[in-house]
Amino acid sequence: MAPARVCIDGEWHDLEKFGRFHPGGSKILVDYNGLDATAAFYALHSKEAIRQLKKRPSDSKDAAIDPAPADKALRDLAVKLEKDGWFERSVFHEARLLLLIVAMLVVGTYIATAHPVIASILIGVAMQQAGWLGHDMDHARNSPYNTFMVRLVSGWINGFDRSWWSDKHNAHHVLTNHVSLDPDIHNQPFLFLWAPPAALDHHFRRYQHIYFLPLYAFLYVSWRTQSIQWAWAKRDFKTLAFTILPSYLYLGLCLPLAVAISSVLIGGLLVALVVTLSHESEEMMFDREPSYAAMQFNGTRDIICPDPITEYLFGGMQYQLEHHIFPFMPRYKNAQMTKVIKEFSAANGLKYKASGLVDMFMTHWKTLRRNALAASKEYEKSYELRARM
Repeated sequence: MAPARVCIDGEWHDLEKFGRFHPGGSKILVDYNGLDATAAFYALHSKEAIRQLKKRPSDSKDAAIDPAPADKALRDLAVKLEKDGWFERSVFHEARLLLLIVAMLVVGTYIATAHPVIASILIGVAMQQAGWLGHDMDHARNSPYNTFMVRLVSGWINGFDRSWWSDKHNAHHVLTNHVSLDPDIHNQPFLFLWAPPAALDHHFRRYQHIYFLPLYAFLYVSWRTQSIQWAWAKRDFKTLAFTILPSYLYLGLCLPLAVAISSVLIGGLLVALVVTLSHESEEMMFDREPSYAAMQFNGTRDIICPDPITEYLFGGMQYQLEHHIFPFMPRYKNAQMTKVIKEFSAANGLKYKASGLVDMFMTHWKTLRRNALAASKEYEKSYELRARM
C-alpha cells in the first residue's frame, strides 16, 4: 500500500498498515496522504470510530495542518446540530418509506403478467426508492438497525454489495468532482465531462449528448455487476449467497423476463438522472481543493423539483448539497436544512447553488454536448493520477 499519513484534529496518523483493515478501503486514505482530513473524517465515521481514533497516539510531532476556516465553522455547526437532534433517526418514518417500496414490489409482481408495462414502472420506481433508502441507511453510522437493514434493502432488492458501495461512495463524498479521484465523474470511455487525451478518445464521443439517456438506464446493471465482481474478488461468498443472490432469485423466479429487465433499467435511469444533474455540470477540480466545505459548494448544486411527484422520485437527493455537507443526517430532514445551509454559505463566503429541474437537465445536456465537440488533448496530467484508481 502507498503512504497514507493524514492529519486529523491537529495530530498526524500513519495509516499505511491500517489501510487493508479500513472498512472504507485503503485508497481513500492514500488520497489524503499528507493532507488535513479532519472534516472528511468526521463526515463519514461513527462515534465508535471517532473514539478509537482519539485513543490512538499521534505518530509524529510534525507541525499540524490547520483546517480551512470554513471547515472549522462547519465542524462547529455540526456539533450544534447534533445537540439539537438533527441527526436522530425515526424508525417509524423509515418503516413507512420501506412499506411503500414493498407495496410497489408486491403489486408490480402480482400484475407483471397481465400488465407488464405498469408492473415494470412500479417495480422500477420501487428499486429506485430502495436505492435512496439503502443509501440513507448506509450513511447512518450510529444506527444498528440501519446497519442491518441496508443489506436487505440494497442487497435483496437491488443486488448491491454494501462493502463495494461504501468504498466507492465514500470517495465521492470526500473528493467530490476531483478529476482522477472521484469515481462518480469518471464515465470514460462512454461519457466525457472534459476534453479527453487523444489516447482515450473515440469516434462516438461526438454523439454522447444524444445517447446519454439510454446509457443512463444501465446504471443499475453496472452497479449490480460491480457488486458481484467486488464480492467475488474478496471471496465474500456469504454476501454473494445471502445478500446479492436473493435479488436475482426474485427477478428470475417471480417476474417475466421482459419485466425483470425493464424494471432494472427504469430504476437505474431514475437514479442516474438525480446523481448526474447535481454534480456533473458543476466545477471539475483538476487541482486539489484543501477545504472540504468549499469542495462541496463548488461541486454540488441543489435541484428544485416542480411538483410532489418529482419531489418523491428524487428521494431527498435533490437537496444534494445538504446531504454532502451532513451525510449522517436522515434525507427526510434535508429540505429543512436548506435555510441553515444558505445562512452558513453567506457567513463563510461560499456560494449556494440551486436550479429548477428543467434548467438543470438542459445545462447537463449542454455540458455533454460541449465536451462531445471539444478537441481532444495530447496529454492530461490528471489521467496519470487516474491510474491510481
